Amino acid sequence: MRQTEKIRNNRLVQAIQRAASVLLVAHIAPDGDAVGSLLACGRVFSSLGKQVTMALADPVPEKYSFLPGADAVVDAPSLSGRRFDLGLALDCGDAGRMGGCADAYFACDVTAQLDHHATNPGFAVHNEVDGRASSTGCILWRLMGALHVEADAETALCIYCAISTDTGNFCFPSTDEETLLCASEMRAAGFDLGMAARRIHLIRETAHVRLLGRALATLRFFAGGSCTSMRLNAADYAAAGAGNEHCDGIVNYGINLPGVKMAYLLDERPEGIVKVSFRAVRPYDVASIASALGGGGHRLAAGLRTAGDAEAVAAAIERAMAAQIGEAMA
Repeated sequence: MRQTEKIRNNRLVQAIQRAASVLLVAHIAPDGDAVGSLLACGRVFSSLGKQVTMALADPVPEKYSFLPGADAVVDAPSLSGRRFDLGLALDCGDAGRMGGCADAYFACDVTAQLDHHATNPGFAVHNEVDGRASSTGCILWRLMGALHVEADAETALCIYCAISTDTGNFCFPSTDEETLLCASEMRAAGFDLGMAARRIHLIRETAHVRLLGRALATLRFFAGGSCTSMRLNAADYAAAGAGNEHCDGIVNYGINLPGVKMAYLLDERPEGIVKVSFRAVRPYDVASIASALGGGGHRLAAGLRTAGDAEAVAAAIERAMAAQIGEAMA
């Protein structure tokens, strides 16, 4: 283990060592960091002799279903009436991100979390939160060092998924020395990199491509061409034959355009729920915009899920983005 950073909370390590039964949860609409960290952590704790239950409020997305242990993840209703010595949340920027798994998590004797969202309020008893870390997968790597656990090939594959997806396949500015050291150690464990990279980063489900087309048809520029927006709604999902997981990454098409500084994708979900994904380039800050509207995340990548009028939400976002552009140009 060659970490540049160490686990700062020794009480977390002690709580893990004492626990016999562990509940592991990650966030709703799980992405690669959530799924990869969850499955890797499950393997780590199982190797320590823990009785491990992995749970998600939403299903594992199809693109990550090939990862070892994905078929062992249970849903939130299956946790009813069960108690665990330790509950560990992974990649959850706030408690609400656990969705239906939150009740079982907070019923655990001890709660803990690993997370890298700077807006995390610290909802657990033991909070290992580092907003500078590129991914929760990297924080898990630190924990493995503290627990003296080496990655086997299957654990390494899961951590590769976690760190590579949250760094845009090692393209985002958050890709630091620690990220590359972690990736190097995972590669040395011997998983099939070519297969993993193709499955995670290159192959796109047909439903995703069709949904992307629907989103791109709504692309518009504002704030003098410095910002973009895209929209999706239930009719788009139906026409594309898509599910919620198929919108993953679509917002990036709005930010990766010449001259664009900030972008958002507004997704009108059933029952009046509005989901928004934000992206930015330095030095702009979309976490502050998301937080002001009840969401959170990182400066360059954030999210929001709220009940409200989609037009009002969009107007508030665009005012805030235009204000940042104006301040930068002043």
